[in-house]
Amino acid sequence: MKTFLKLIGGLLFLLVVVVLVKTVLFKSKQMQEQSYVPLAVTDSSVVRLQRAIQIKTISYDEPTKMDSSAFSAFQHFLVSSYPAVFAGMEVEYVNFFGIVLHWKGLDNKGKPAVLMAHQDVVPIEEATRSQWDADPFSGEIKSGFVYGRGAIDDKGSLIAILEAAETLVKQGFKPKCDIYFVFGHDEEVMGLQGAKAIAKLFKQRNIAPRFVLDEGGIVTEYKVPGLGKTAAVVGIAEKGYQTLKLKINIPGGHSSMPEHKTAIDELAKAVVALKDHPFEAELNPTVQNFLDFVGPEMPFTSKMAMANRWLFAPLIKSTYAKSPTGNATIRTTTATTIFNAGVKENLIPGEAEATVNFRTLPGVSQADVIAHVKKIIDNNQIQIIPEGEGHSPSQVASVTDSSFAYIQKTISAYKKDIVVAPYLVLGATDSRYFGDLTAQVFRFIPFTDPEGFHGVNERIKVSEFKKGIGFYYELMRGM
Repeated sequence: MKTFLKLIGGLLFLLVVVVLVKTVLFKSKQMQEQSYVPLAVTDSSVVRLQRAIQIKTISYDEPTKMDSSAFSAFQHFLVSSYPAVFAGMEVEYVNFFGIVLHWKGLDNKGKPAVLMAHQDVVPIEEATRSQWDADPFSGEIKSGFVYGRGAIDDKGSLIAILEAAETLVKQGFKPKCDIYFVFGHDEEVMGLQGAKAIAKLFKQRNIAPRFVLDEGGIVTEYKVPGLGKTAAVVGIAEKGYQTLKLKINIPGGHSSMPEHKTAIDELAKAVVALKDHPFEAELNPTVQNFLDFVGPEMPFTSKMAMANRWLFAPLIKSTYAKSPTGNATIRTTTATTIFNAGVKENLIPGEAEATVNFRTLPGVSQADVIAHVKKIIDNNQIQIIPEGEGHSPSQVASVTDSSFAYIQKTISAYKKDIVVAPYLVLGATDSRYFGDLTAQVFRFIPFTDPEGFHGVNERIKVSEFKKGIGFYYELMRGM
């Protein structure tokens, strides 16, 4: 017995040693403090953002609702507001409203950079209009914030990019490599006529970017669990999406004589089963990269867990699963978004339908999602009907590539004492269409904890917007 206890004690001691050694060797991947002289930005830049918000470039799911005059007005606004940019660069319009600006560099043999943003915004839900602190298309400034649809998503970055470019062109600056600005006009409705068509043109012209930078990640003070420091999360991949319709037909009848099984009952069971049996959590390669960058910056206990994922992976998964954002980071998510059945209170319907949306981890296909649903609902009466082809992106940018280091360096200069980390973007962006042209597709906007994405009181802090212009200025100046 003593020998056995000694053996157990020895193994425990060895385990502790291994854990401590791996923790000590878990070194920071952050860059040393970079020199940075803030760009002086005047209030006129803010006024131009306000004017951009006032132009209602709304994308609707129903294409016939599109107000083409608003997009034309937005084009005229950009041309008149940034005369040096539009006079000094090649301008191309794709499908009337998509904009491509080509800034030729000194070295036309090098690979170009692509900076992206989109012109369109989502509609306002009329039922929530009264909840806004300012009219959603006013661009009004209140308490140091610019309010309005598009302030963050995505006119804030579009205007910041052009403000920086206009300043550089007027200063006589010439980038070393070519820079393309790609401003799609239908990102909020899949980007088929905008970014997808532009990416197709790039492919036809053999334009292979060094890197692409679009919206996605942000600067955050509090959204990284256990960090306790300001972080800039830079998307190196994004989740895919698949939508399935579940449909069942069972003869209905009078509500006074219900059968043991009804269409609503069976479909409701299926929906609940999917909710109760989610996809397995996993620390996929993109999440592993994220933990490699944030782990060394955490307090010792958290750092120890991150350095020894082989041992603490279940604890890490459990911690992340507690929040909606964290849970979405480590698994393919399931969300029932539409449920249709019934037309009358005393009539049991013979048909019921549910629409279920899945946001998939990289590498999860439509076939994988269908197989999971079949297994969980285990009901051959329910038809599983894919809604379109969905999207299963495979692009993942390399964090060892010089392009990631360059973006990290620029962020580290722009914000002091900041932790820069790669991460998985949970939504879809226009940049997904450029994944066939380069693996180095990044998603980041230089604003801190923006508010109101697609919701009430979308707004951007004036000081953050001005700093964001400085970020794009430094990014382009170093190219």
